[in-house]
Amino acid sequence: MIRKYEFIDEAAADAAIDLLRDEEGNLTQSVVKLGYLVTTPATYDQEGNEASPAIVSEKYAVDVFWKERPNQEWQQYLVFPTPMGIHSFGSSSSRDEYATAYCILFPNSTYCNPPDEDTE
Repeated sequence: MIRKYEFIDEAAADAAIDLLRDEEGNLTQSVVKLGYLVTTPATYDQEGNEASPAIVSEKYAVDVFWKERPNQEWQQYLVFPTPMGIHSFGSSSSRDEYATAYCILFPNSTYCNPPDEDTE
């Protein structure tokens, strides 16, 4: 099961990730630290000079592929970007499960109700 999370900063993410370690310090789940995601890309002029800088999220993003039920302590950090956000784990069944969970939570989303294709 893939789930996406946002933390106030990297230190908070690291503290939560530490809850996913076994007695030897090994992670028991697959974790990808994405960092502060770009919400608005930078723009550039014709010469390639930056006209406006990128704007990044104030939250620190982490993706987890849960091998078992998600850790309840992580629930408070759970977010559901429109599938799949900028990162996904490789399993199509995991991506399908995420999309299904997303559409259950957001049934009126355009993602869950794409417009009909023009038949002309």
